[in-house]
Amino acid sequence: MSQSRRYIVREIYSEVLFDLAEQGGDINTVQEELAVVRQIFRHEPEFAALLSSEVIKGEEKIAVIRRVFEGRLSELTIHFLGVLARRGRMGFLAGISDRFETLADEYHHRQPVEVTVAKQPDAAFIEKLKADLATALNSEVKLSVKVDPGLIGGVVIRKDDVMIDSSVRSSLEHAVKTIVNTMKEKERNKAAR
Repeated sequence: MSQSRRYIVREIYSEVLFDLAEQGGDINTVQEELAVVRQIFRHEPEFAALLSSEVIKGEEKIAVIRRVFEGRLSELTIHFLGVLARRGRMGFLAGISDRFETLADEYHHRQPVEVTVAKQPDAAFIEKLKADLATALNSEVKLSVKVDPGLIGGVVIRKDDVMIDSSVRSSLEHAVKTIVNTMKEKERNKAAR
């Protein structure tokens, strides 16, 4: 299947699911459930392969989904998984889930922000940072935190195409460049005399 066709399938399925979840007031529930199912598929690839198999009939896949998820997931999510399984689209679940999450963030006016720090921060730091960013952006913030010991200290904040780098590594690199450029300039001035 071509990339453009994959994109179209992902978009259509995620938007239909989102519309149904919005009508039922279940956006957050479905978003959480999709994340749970993805996690299960990640840890149980045989189960995901079973639901993606072309050998097993669609109705059998739906029965398996019902047996496994009945009472654990909403009826909407169970039905949606059944549609994916029956139509041989289970392999699209990750992309559909990602797109659904984006739609939910837009719906709730949440702005994704990625923060990279040198060591795992405590909960108080994360909450303070999240509150400060929410105030600065005048919006709810969906914060993802990454740890990169190579930063040495400080923080790197990314929002869309904007990056604010106040890491120690960046400061050291800038200081070294400044020193090197200053030394080169002095050498040029000596040579010009």
